[in-house]
Amino acid sequence: MSGYNAPKRHVHKEFLYLNHDTVINSLSALEAGKVDEIIQKVNEAKEGGVDVSLGMSGVRGGGKKTKASTVEEELVRTRTHFSAYDAWYRYLSSEGAIGTFGEWSEDVRSELAVGDTLEFSADLVLSPIHKLLRTFIAYSENAKALGASPKDITEVKSTASMMIGWLGGKSNKTNLPMYVLPGGTDEPRILAALHDAYVIGDRESMEGTFTVVGQVSRLLTGDDVVSTIRVIRDVPPTPLEVTTINEAMTSFIEPARALGVEIDASDINISAPAVILRPIAIFQ
Repeated sequence: MSGYNAPKRHVHKEFLYLNHDTVINSLSALEAGKVDEIIQKVNEAKEGGVDVSLGMSGVRGGGKKTKASTVEEELVRTRTHFSAYDAWYRYLSSEGAIGTFGEWSEDVRSELAVGDTLEFSADLVLSPIHKLLRTFIAYSENAKALGASPKDITEVKSTASMMIGWLGGKSNKTNLPMYVLPGGTDEPRILAALHDAYVIGDRESMEGTFTVVGQVSRLLTGDDVVSTIRVIRDVPPTPLEVTTINEAMTSFIEPARALGVEIDASDINISAPAVILRPIAIFQ
């Protein structure tokens, strides 16, 4: 015996991701008045004496009211989001509306339907394509210090600027395509895009084993293809865009190895029978 006393339950949740907008919208439709009730309870707790200055020197007192108000509003907003998730999850669980499975396989994949809400444990791995792009962008920012020539620096920065556009641009919404591997099983592939606005945890720690709650957004069949990179925004991808991205990214496969990133053709375009999952909550 090791002497270790394991927890009887895992109550604490360390969230990596929470799409609070989806949760609140869904909860509002499922249980009318529940969100209002949560907000009311949060506000009552706040009015009852939440000390927003705890551990924050300089928040108390005269000229700091604006800062204190901002912190307080953020606390209320955060508490509302997590309370809403808890209520939403409890409701779906009580209604038997969350699907689960044992070992991930093609048989399980064939039983899924678009719209199914699932909960399962999985390893999360950042798409190699995005790992390459973000690694190259980081390199471009330090190329001079790393001894690159002026000509190489110009070329590197030009390529990095193009890559930033592929990721969504400096001012546009970006996302992180993640491979979701239930029980470490990578086929059939599950792809989930984590939108920046809902990422809570440390990006450097987002690869690991997590509990995933999400909704099946799409089941790829036949010749269906989803590209992990987009160059045209706000419209579904066209065959021409998919072909263009495939040709452009294929040329990066060899250079990627120099940066320690392994990419193959299946990482550029995701094909059937892959599952596209809309993540709602990811936590440990």
